[in-house]
Amino acid sequence: MQPKTFDSESAALRDLARRGYVHDYNLTGAQQPNPNLDIRVNPARFHIREVYRFEGDSNPADECVIYAIESDSAVKGVLINGYGSDDDARVSELVRLLAPPETAAAQ
Repeated sequence: MQPKTFDSESAALRDLARRGYVHDYNLTGAQQPNPNLDIRVNPARFHIREVYRFEGDSNPADECVIYAIESDSAVKGVLINGYGSDDDARVSELVRLLAPPETAAAQ
């Protein structure tokens, strides 16, 4: 299956939401309404299903990576991180702890 491509982050987020990726995995601690979905508590229970990287053509602040993530209990959502100078080191470390995308495992 050919990976999807999108012209913008908003287009990717709309498509992911349409396919059920509606939970915000960036929320943690008291912000996270369901403690079982706090991805930082037990990252092994969450799996990256898709990854989309966007480069800001005119503004480096627009550069980001969107991770489509699914929990062991089938809750789908997104985790967003910047890259380059806007990379959040805590999010990058968390991503390294998550189960890799299925397509990357086959490579």
